[in-house]
Amino acid sequence: MNSLDVSVTPDHYSNLQQFSQKASFYCALGFAFFIPISTMLMNLFLFFTLVFVLVSGTLKEHWKMAWNNPVARAGILLFLLFIAGTIWSTVNYSEALRGLKKYNELWYIALLIPLFNSEMRKQLGINTFLASMTFILVIVYSIYFGLFAQPQILIAEDLIITISVDGGFKSRIITNILMSFAVFIFAHRALLQTGITRVFYATLFTASFYYALFISTGTTGQILTVGLSTLFFIQHLRWKSAVIIPLFLGLIFSYGQYNTNTSINHAINKMLGGIEHNGGSASQRREFVTNSLYLIQENLWLGSGTGSVFQRYSEIPKERIRTNITTNPHNEYAATALQLGIAGITGLLFLYTIQYRQSKQIKPLEQRYLAQGLIALIIISSLGNSMLMDSGEGHFWAFFSALLFSAIPQKIIHGNEPA
Repeated sequence: MNSLDVSVTPDHYSNLQQFSQKASFYCALGFAFFIPISTMLMNLFLFFTLVFVLVSGTLKEHWKMAWNNPVARAGILLFLLFIAGTIWSTVNYSEALRGLKKYNELWYIALLIPLFNSEMRKQLGINTFLASMTFILVIVYSIYFGLFAQPQILIAEDLIITISVDGGFKSRIITNILMSFAVFIFAHRALLQTGITRVFYATLFTASFYYALFISTGTTGQILTVGLSTLFFIQHLRWKSAVIIPLFLGLIFSYGQYNTNTSINHAINKMLGGIEHNGGSASQRREFVTNSLYLIQENLWLGSGTGSVFQRYSEIPKERIRTNITTNPHNEYAATALQLGIAGITGLLFLYTIQYRQSKQIKPLEQRYLAQGLIALIIISSLGNSMLMDSGEGHFWAFFSALLFSAIPQKIIHGNEPA
C-alpha cells in the first residue's frame, strides 16, 4: 500500500467515503498553499477539508486520534475556555461570538492532525508550504529586479489587490513572518540534503534569507529570521555556536549599516529611534503593553470575556495615550489576558509547554528541529503581534502544529512509544 494511504479505507466504505478521505488531505494542502496568498481561498480549502472529513465516515476515529494527541487536546481545552469566556464577556453575545471565531485555530489543530498520518503526507505538507513561499519569492524578486511592473489584480469594482515587493500578496507583517519560517526550513534542508538537492535548497535559503532581512520591512519577520537562524546554529553546532552566533550577528549588523538602502538598516534605526524617543515603533509597543496591564488589573483572574478586546481598548483614558490609539494590543499574551485573565494566560502557556515537551518525542531530526523552531516563532512573535487572533498567522501556526506533532498519538495509540 502507498504510504500516502496509511489511513486504511475499509472495503465496505462507499466510493464517496473513500474519495472524501483522500480529498480532505488534498484540501488541507490547498489550505496551506494559500495561507500567504489569498485569505478567501485559504478559508475555502479549509472549509472543504472540514466537509470531506465529515462525509468520510471516520469522524469518530478522527476525533479519537485528535483527542489522544496532547497538542490537539491542549488546543481544544483552551478553545473551550474561550467559549466559556463568552458567558462573562462585557460585550454583547454576537460580539463575543465574533471574538470567539478569531480563535478557531485552536480546534483546527484537531481537525488537521489525523490527516498527516504518514511520513509522505508530512513531507507533502512541508513541501506545499515551501512551494507557496518559493512562488512568492519568484514574484517579489521579479518585481524587485524590474522584470515586470508591480501587478494589480482587480477582484471587484472597489477591491484591487496589489502584489508588492514588500508584502507579496498580503501585508509585509504576515509575509515576512511566514518567510522567516521558510528560511529556517530551507536552512535545514540545505544542511541535511546531499548533491543537487542541497544546491537547490541552498539557493532558496540564500534568496529567502536576503529577502526576509534586507528587502522586506516586516520587522517581526526580520527579528524571527535572526532568532531562528540563531536557533539553527544551536541545534546543529551546540557549544560551537557560541563563537558563530556573535560573528553572524556582527555581519548582519555591519552589512545593514554599510548598505543604507536595505530594510535592516531602516529597522535598526527605527528600533533605536523608538528606544530614544516617544513615537517610534518600540515606544508604541511599550505603550500598548503598559495600557494592557492597566486594563487587565480590573479583571485579573478571568478577564473581561471573549471578544472584549476592542471595547476595552476604546475605554483607555486619553491621558494614557502618547503615541497611537489602538484597539489591538499587538501582543497575544496581552490579548488573551485581557479576555480570559490569568486563567487564559495559563492555558496559553500550557499549550506552548505541551508543544515543547512533545517536540522531544519527534524522531525525524528535521521535523523535531522544525517543531522547536515553530515553538520559538510563536513565543517570540506573540510579543509583538496578536498571533492567534490574527487570521493568517494563526492559520499558519495551526497547520504546522498539526503537521509536526501528528506523529505523537500514533505511537501512543498503538503502544509503540518512542524509545
